[in-house]
Amino acid sequence: MGQAHSNEACQFLNYPPEEIFQQQEPQQQRKVFKAAKKPTAQQANQTNINSTSTPKYTDNIQESLEEKVKGNNFFTQKNYQKAIECYTKAINLHGSDSIYYSNRAVAYRLLNKYKEAIQDAEQAIKIDQTNSRAHFIYGTIILLEVQKCPEISEQIIKQAHRGLQYLDQAYAYIKDNTDQQKNKLKVLINQNLGKGKRMVFLIAKEMDRRNVQSLKGILAELAQIRNIKLDWNYLEKQTQKKILQDLPIPQSFTCVISYEIMNEPILFNTGQTYEKNAIFQQITQNGCTDPITREQIIPQTARLNLQLLQGINELKKKYGWIGIEQEEDYKEIKFE
Repeated sequence: MGQAHSNEACQFLNYPPEEIFQQQEPQQQRKVFKAAKKPTAQQANQTNINSTSTPKYTDNIQESLEEKVKGNNFFTQKNYQKAIECYTKAINLHGSDSIYYSNRAVAYRLLNKYKEAIQDAEQAIKIDQTNSRAHFIYGTIILLEVQKCPEISEQIIKQAHRGLQYLDQAYAYIKDNTDQQKNKLKVLINQNLGKGKRMVFLIAKEMDRRNVQSLKGILAELAQIRNIKLDWNYLEKQTQKKILQDLPIPQSFTCVISYEIMNEPILFNTGQTYEKNAIFQQITQNGCTDPITREQIIPQTARLNLQLLQGINELKKKYGWIGIEQEEDYKEIKFE
């Protein structure tokens, strides 16, 4: 009987019995049997590997991959509902693959099902923190929800910044990847980053405008009570100055006539640069006199200040204004 127990122990340890029991006393054999009750960490790990390498588990992974491929095909055909059904089957078969969740999140987003999309993106990130597509969807949906808010406030600006952080993270995880599909995703991330930054700028600008209107009402009442005449043009320019000062924009990038960032900086013989539309309107109304130096402007000498334009465009690119700098309504910005 003792020998039978010993043989069981040997089989459990996966060692040939003759190697263990060679020249051993009965007491030593019992010790080996006791030690065998607790497998080593390596054996436990091997048991786990074996349990996840069963034919059924392997079949589930294979079936889930097939469902993902079907989903991708439906997605390419813009049949997003069918794609969602396939991704759902893939998740049910193998729920630990973050790509299935992020793929389904993209499909939900394109059907404007933001709640479901953000839940899937969140789950994908929980499974794989480096899933850049999941971060992209999560950040984009936050920006879309901000865009749909009926009222503007400091709170929605904070929320928009949170969305931008997710997009920044998405780009950080993908920036060194040169795969063709990843390069396409990089473009989308950069586009939404730019558009999101432009949206934040426009919301802040609108808040400033409303605050100015409220302040004007108060000043008008005080001026009427004290019988004071206010120079509204001067106040408007000072307000615009303050708005621009809140942004990290070099003074040379703004036109001293319009107090706005220049789109077409024109350099004249006087050495001064102005926004094209603003300076030619000034010349039409007041003649060819430089607003700063009071020297005579020769319109024929006007040329585009290329060096300054390059700096302005780099700044616009940083804040996401290239291509959408003329968009003044943040609700009209189209996210990818």
